[in-house]
Amino acid sequence: MKTAITFKKLTPWIVLVLVIGGLAAWYFITNRVTSAENASYDAKIQEAETMYYSREYSTAMTYYYEAADLIPSRVDAFNGILTILVEKGRNSDALSILEKSAQKIKNDDQAILYTLVGNAYYDDADYDKALETFKKGQGVGVNNQELELMIGRVYLKKGEIDNAAKQFEKDLYENDNLSESKLLLSYIQSSSDIETAKSTLGSVSPSEKWKAYYDEFASVLGSLNTDMKFNATKLSRVYINNGYPALAVAVLEPMESEIVEYIEGVYFLGRAYLEMGEYDKAVLELDKSVTLGGMEDDILWAKARAYMGKDELNNAISSYEKAVGYQGKALSYDLANEYFDVLLTNDLTLKADELLKTVVKNVKAPYIYIWGIKINYALNNVDKINYYIDLLGKTNPGDSDKLEYLYWKAKALLDQNGDITEITKVLDELLAMDRYNAKYYFLLGRLQFEQGQATDAADSFKKAIEYDLGNDITDDATRLLSSVE
Repeated sequence: MKTAITFKKLTPWIVLVLVIGGLAAWYFITNRVTSAENASYDAKIQEAETMYYSREYSTAMTYYYEAADLIPSRVDAFNGILTILVEKGRNSDALSILEKSAQKIKNDDQAILYTLVGNAYYDDADYDKALETFKKGQGVGVNNQELELMIGRVYLKKGEIDNAAKQFEKDLYENDNLSESKLLLSYIQSSSDIETAKSTLGSVSPSEKWKAYYDEFASVLGSLNTDMKFNATKLSRVYINNGYPALAVAVLEPMESEIVEYIEGVYFLGRAYLEMGEYDKAVLELDKSVTLGGMEDDILWAKARAYMGKDELNNAISSYEKAVGYQGKALSYDLANEYFDVLLTNDLTLKADELLKTVVKNVKAPYIYIWGIKINYALNNVDKINYYIDLLGKTNPGDSDKLEYLYWKAKALLDQNGDITEITKVLDELLAMDRYNAKYYFLLGRLQFEQGQATDAADSFKKAIEYDLGNDITDDATRLLSSVE
């Protein structure tokens, strides 16, 4: 009797064990990956990687998706898909796929993929979205060194200095990550406690990648004295040059009224505000610094950028002009490129042409001639287009400038109904230098279309779009492709 009662009591537990066992067996059977499936997966990944390195991104994506459908628990395919998407600037699509389709892979691998997408947002200076993405990676429940380090870097970019310090203090970093975390922690500590910063910096032997940064900052820390204004200014230079303006604000803002005679201090505070997106404050500080004399070109350049941030184009143009004037014959490549770009982007073509005529008297460089071509294309001045193309060709340009020269020469020949043989010769030379050059395929498509080869033209436009990671000619190629098809 007791045995029957005992068995009756155990029956629900026996049934539960059998159910759990059955479910486990079903899960194992349905999720078991055969050796044949693994072999097929590996073959698809190999094909995808071959296509990827050949920049055949669409074909690569097809193979990656086939592999992901075959074994959704392996990471390789998703890593390939997300890599292509972020290289194409499609960060939101990459994040969507990661959240919706990559949930069967291991948590460690998910953290790696969230880091990949988060890094893309970080590189685009979208720090809010970067932090959101990194936090999702953190939420899968594993410790990923790079992800944790990037969260600290985002906090520092956003000015959340205490949160950044907590990230860098975590005891999980190794090798390059350890070197970087200690360096950034030392940056933070130096804003309030120099000795602690020195101690942190000296607590590790930096990796080769970070040794120069350690040497630089150790030298700066060793040069500091009892003059707090001097110290804050020297530290701010390091913070800003390494991309962390919030730290410069932290040390300079409290002594704003005391550094009025330190031109570099006032300038760096203005620069820090500029890079933090606080444009009104930036203009105010930069106005103060420009009255002190010295560094006028740097100050006015920064002021121009601040006005651009405030959408005050006329004030920006005025500041750019003055900055260019102060640099004179020593006009910097970066300032010239930036100012020319602002002028053409805002359809101030005549003003760009005036600048060009002034600059070209003193600067005989390929990049100036390229701007000459672009400006005169906007002005539809054929003679000047050909003049600057000819000048560019005579400069014995390096590879990147040579590619530009060949592109503009072929484009001008096409636009001016030049000799087909000459156009083909220039295009062949362009292809020989760069077989993945998007502009080559765009011009080839135009040539083929004009010769009535619609199918070949469509293929060329598709390749141009495929290879155009910088979106230089995608819009034009897409428009022409739609007209061909």
